[in-house]
Amino acid sequence: MSVCNKCNQSIVLMLTFMPLSPAFSVTTKSASVTISANVVAACNAGSISGGNTTFGTLNFGTYSILNQEIKLTGQANAGAILVQCAPGVNYQIVMNGGNSGNTSQRYMSGNQFAQHVNYNLYSDANYSTIWDGTTGITKTATGQQEWVNVYGRVPSQSSPVADTYTDTVQVTVSW
Repeated sequence: MSVCNKCNQSIVLMLTFMPLSPAFSVTTKSASVTISANVVAACNAGSISGGNTTFGTLNFGTYSILNQEIKLTGQANAGAILVQCAPGVNYQIVMNGGNSGNTSQRYMSGNQFAQHVNYNLYSDANYSTIWDGTTGITKTATGQQEWVNVYGRVPSQSSPVADTYTDTVQVTVSW
């Protein structure tokens, strides 16, 4: 027997696994998982600006005298009402009287002077149905975003002093 002091020796270890029985089988189990989602009868209205919900500004423009009627139709982000509800949901939109507290006699107040500009809001292009705080309008949702037109009218009237006239009307969407 020779002794090698500088030899590298390697030992190979081989392991062999053999089934205990000649018939090897795989066992499986299966189960089901339930998937669900709830779609509720709900709506979103307006857009968020500065943390507040808004429909924009219905701006009648700039005039020096109010001797003629002014008519205006609200547009997207400028006075029209944006609503999106689940399909088939019936919803209602009402508006309060603003500064006047009376939907039949709305007015814009001057910023510097205590004068008014009379106006009103309507739910139809014929300017025949005042948009009130009780009945308003009722629609059935399609599931898509919908812009609901607001029609504004400033009647011919005595012109107030030069100023910026504004009103804020509360819009309520319910379903």
